[in-house]
Amino acid sequence: MNRLGVMSLVVALAACSPAPPASPAPAAGPPRSDLALAVRAAADDLVARGAPGAVVHVHDAGVTREAAAGFADAAAGVPMRPDHRFRIASITKTFTAAVVLRLVRERELSLEDTLGKLLPGVVPGADGVTVTQLLSHTSGIPDYLTDPRFSAIITKDGRHTRNWPPRALLGYAGKPSQRGAHHYSNSNFILLGLIIEKTTGRPYGQVIRSRITEPLALRATELTDDLLPHRLARARYGDGQGATRVSSSIFWSAGGLVSTARDVAAFYRALFTRSLPEGKAMTDHGGLGVFPEELPCGIRAWSHSGLIHGYSGVAMSSEDGRRQVVIQLNHSDHGGVVSQARKLMCR
Repeated sequence: MNRLGVMSLVVALAACSPAPPASPAPAAGPPRSDLALAVRAAADDLVARGAPGAVVHVHDAGVTREAAAGFADAAAGVPMRPDHRFRIASITKTFTAAVVLRLVRERELSLEDTLGKLLPGVVPGADGVTVTQLLSHTSGIPDYLTDPRFSAIITKDGRHTRNWPPRALLGYAGKPSQRGAHHYSNSNFILLGLIIEKTTGRPYGQVIRSRITEPLALRATELTDDLLPHRLARARYGDGQGATRVSSSIFWSAGGLVSTARDVAAFYRALFTRSLPEGKAMTDHGGLGVFPEELPCGIRAWSHSGLIHGYSGVAMSSEDGRRQVVIQLNHSDHGGVVSQARKLMCR
């Protein structure tokens, strides 16, 4: 991957803040009985817009509709399938938040615990930051991915394929400022990953597996060290050399998971049907690991999007847990996936 490609990769994840405001309500679509046609049309439209491939998954009141379009590997002519995996980028944050809130529910942590108590001195000047402020992006801690020093070093000597310890990433975070104001920062969720490890005494990836993916049978979801994980849809070669090979350690607990649209939808369904009680804690506090949105059709939804150079996606659930929409592309088209997800939520 050349310098431009890697810089796009790190800046892209830093941009996965709340989705832009919804546009006016779309024209009336097909009735719910024709949901399968709408799902197929959405997948085809995203490919027509320029994505090599797309997977669109909708679960509504116990009925699942999904469609795959285009290619998982355009160069090799491999068609996209619903079981292909993607780098889900910042959708990872919802998984991380769920584990943190589980530890709070089990009284292993408190939302008011501070970094001074849990990780003293890890980020200079941040010892007073609370767990709630990390979860809600109100800590004021700068985003390590946007630090020019990090952008410069990650582009050299293939460092985007090497292992990056979390504390090395936080070395580019900087002192907090404007604590209490919302400022989306991946540094917050790297810190939460370290808090998970310190509290449980186990590696972050193992905790995700034991607390979420194994109980929910999410067999395609993992934090992997493989540069080319099994069944990973290959990203568009937009920078001339591609964006598929990258170490997940660069994004870790802020954006390092790979998964399928089906697994992500099942996870969101568990949160918002309250099979996982952490979903209630997320919404009761105004959005911890998810963002609220009032759609033009009157549905209140909770979502998180993800964007890494070469991959984009969104996970969205109605507040009552009745409907989940998950879209994944092997292409950077954040606006396209969010727009389509909103339309499908309102069908």
